[in-house]
Amino acid sequence: MDKNLNLIFTIDKSYVQHFTTALISVVENNKNIDLSVFVIHDIDDISLLDNVISFFYQEYKLKISLLSLEGSLFKSYPITHHVSKATYFRLLIADIIPKNIDKAIFLDSDLIVTGSLEELISLDLKNNYLLAINEPNFVGMDVLNKIGIPAKTYFNAGVMILNLKAWRENNVTQDLVLTAKKYMDKLIWWDQDVLNIYFFNKWGELAPQYNTKEIKKRLDVLPVIIHYAGESKPWHFLNHHPYKDQYWKYLQLSPYKNFGYQDISIKRIIKRMVFFYRYIH
Repeated sequence: MDKNLNLIFTIDKSYVQHFTTALISVVENNKNIDLSVFVIHDIDDISLLDNVISFFYQEYKLKISLLSLEGSLFKSYPITHHVSKATYFRLLIADIIPKNIDKAIFLDSDLIVTGSLEELISLDLKNNYLLAINEPNFVGMDVLNKIGIPAKTYFNAGVMILNLKAWRENNVTQDLVLTAKKYMDKLIWWDQDVLNIYFFNKWGELAPQYNTKEIKKRLDVLPVIIHYAGESKPWHFLNHHPYKDQYWKYLQLSPYKNFGYQDISIKRIIKRMVFFYRYIH
């Protein structure tokens, strides 16, 4: 193969299953590409990842590079039930990934890839530190404006093409950490806000099909990357994402294929029935 693609994921122990499902979707739809996968994590019990590593090698002959990072480095930063310490690992990517990797694609683990990523290999980063999708009218832009940054655009950090060479040449990691410390108590979307503050006017736009999120119904064309952003995820019983089935489709190819809803209850069953009744009528 002469088509190479570097992929980066950041996970903690609660997202091992979802990372596995996301990566399966990548491999299944990109068999003509030589993938190099780097996983940044803070998992103490590495046995949680052993089966996943073995699975990808046995099924796809895919080797995964595990890069451990001590999560306590971020113990003073805000954590919620859908924003974990692993979220902040994005700030340190350039210093964690091997120095010979100049360009890579960062992918969140709450997404599914439904098509080819080949077009992303040849995209020209030009003088940009990264490429990502623009989120018009996103509340994060207001946050930037309130702290004195005249932003008219705001990018989603769930899918990014990273110019790691430029990050290293300009000591971006150190500056990102300093930016986080300076503004952390003023931010809503935490590390994503930090990235938008620092890379204000230093990033380029990526086509929306590579990070489609917050959609209410199925589209005429299936997005290349479906991003299940927000608190409600397809593995939640009450989630009504129009492409929820795509997560379960690739989950069935994984070691977690027998997974069942962990949040099911009589009350939630009734709520789900009411939703579908209203939807049909």
